[in-house]
Amino acid sequence: MALPAPNPERVYRVVPVPRIAGSSPPGSTARAVGVPRGHPLGSREIAHFWSVGAGQLDSLGVRAGLWQSWGWCGRHTLGFLAVEAAAERGWLFQAAVLFDELMQHAVRALASHWLFERARIEVALEGSACPACEAGLTREQEARQNDADLVEAGGSLEPLRAFACETRPWWDAWVCGACTASGAAPMCRPHLLAALRTGADIDLPGQRALVADIAGHADAFAAAFSWGRQGSETPADRAGLIGVAGWCGGWGAIREWIG
Repeated sequence: MALPAPNPERVYRVVPVPRIAGSSPPGSTARAVGVPRGHPLGSREIAHFWSVGAGQLDSLGVRAGLWQSWGWCGRHTLGFLAVEAAAERGWLFQAAVLFDELMQHAVRALASHWLFERARIEVALEGSACPACEAGLTREQEARQNDADLVEAGGSLEPLRAFACETRPWWDAWVCGACTASGAAPMCRPHLLAALRTGADIDLPGQRALVADIAGHADAFAAAFSWGRQGSETPADRAGLIGVAGWCGGWGAIREWIG
């Protein structure tokens, strides 16, 4: 299945936000770097995702790898959003563009087909392992002392928590019923894939509508960073960012760390 391509007609207006580009300068006071309290990531993971958002996502090859893996696992996806929210003071530009591309991928993955539809969707929804987990990143690992500034700047969960709480009335309807044991109809990608593998009954038109709804809002949020459309997003469009995180990686981490 073809992977999504960047929108050639969309020219993004990147609002410059002061951001530390690398490690602390030589000679700076060394500080102990431990696991931030109340954060889904460890300090080394925070430094890693700071680098991801500070330039790695500009590479089409890096983003293509994330399309293949459907982003990261639930915890690392939430951690990426947390670092981006703290680093960009809520702009979340890099996350908006990547997540828009992931949901374009999802819409195409769930496209209806007259032949072997379930098998086609099952194959399309499978992904490679979480790149951060594959790299051996764990919450227990500590960052280098020279990365203390990065961890301090990106180590707060509060900006993301405020963003999620503000948009909850819109994304709450997308939460997977299997993740919450609520019996609600929406299904995240991992639970939809599991149901396909076991041959369970699935309302595929309903799941397509769910994905299309999230994708539409995610696209509108990403478009709001382009020239001529600044500030055009609605709260529902901003909620699309949480919806993508939950659909791609599951809602467990969001429920654990955001509530």
